[in-house]
Amino acid sequence: MPRDRNSVVDRGAGCLLGGALGDALGAPVQYLGLADIQREHGPEGVLAPPKPALFTDDTQLTLFTADGYLRAWVRGKRTGEWEPSEMVWHSYRRWLITQQQPAPERGAVGLLADERLYESRSPGLTCLRALAAETPSTPENPHNESSGCNGVTRTAPAGFAPSAQIAYDLGCRFAALTHGGTGGWVSGGALALLVHLLAVKGRPLREAIDQVIGRVLRDDTYTATVLTRAVVLAEEHDSGAPVRVDRLGSGWTGPEALAIAVYTVLTHPKPVQFVDAMRAAANHSGGSDATAALTGNVLGALHGTEALPRDWLSGLELVDVLDAMGRDLGCSAVNLDFNEDRYA
Repeated sequence: MPRDRNSVVDRGAGCLLGGALGDALGAPVQYLGLADIQREHGPEGVLAPPKPALFTDDTQLTLFTADGYLRAWVRGKRTGEWEPSEMVWHSYRRWLITQQQPAPERGAVGLLADERLYESRSPGLTCLRALAAETPSTPENPHNESSGCNGVTRTAPAGFAPSAQIAYDLGCRFAALTHGGTGGWVSGGALALLVHLLAVKGRPLREAIDQVIGRVLRDDTYTATVLTRAVVLAEEHDSGAPVRVDRLGSGWTGPEALAIAVYTVLTHPKPVQFVDAMRAAANHSGGSDATAALTGNVLGALHGTEALPRDWLSGLELVDVLDAMGRDLGCSAVNLDFNEDRYA
């Protein structure tokens, strides 16, 4: 178990900040093959985020996931009405406004009042089309068959739900709002469950991953198989050999991206290995921003903010918002007071 409730709060901040750091590290190379990455950045590839460290729509949407979930949590506490998926759907629609307008409207509140979020970071068409629909997509009634990685990359905040079961269910439902393929939403639930077990329950890493695979197996054998392969490859890994995340695919789908993150974390489980883990997760041919972001989410949930490199954090955009919202998620999970009026 985490030492105390403050530990969970710190892990909430670590989870969001770690994910944003990975996103910013991988963003400049996300569409490059490994040979091109090495040609542009040297034989070791990209080593640190640029300054300023700008993240993609993945982290923007993670913030809006956290905002929607916390709005649902505050509303549930005050009125007894508990509709997290509906609240997150409306939150994602607010994010859509930031992609369509140049600046906040007068009287905007919450995240919509922060002009730094009015930046288009080439969001995927799957997300844009899904969020432009009149009604939300669900696992039971999906609007598309996409299993792309942009569903799972924003579900980490669901990990701070009241229980493991709720975390998994909400992660699935949040991802399914835009990605209707089974792997697209099951991987979202898997990440949320993993974050919950590590950050809130304090489970050992390998035990938590095994529990996630067992739960996922009931909904999608493919995702469970890919995650199991990540565990097997990590067990076979020689500590003196380079980490080969490409053996699990390119990371363009949700299951592959999460499997790459699991493999990377298992081969770099210590706090002092955070930077090496980020580099391993980003330097490959494929979805570098997604795989590094998920690796950062998991390591932040596991170790908290102490593992995060201060020089990387110093250049990270919206670091103040990520830190505050991550701590609010942690507070909600352990019933510590926070400024609920921000989400009323």
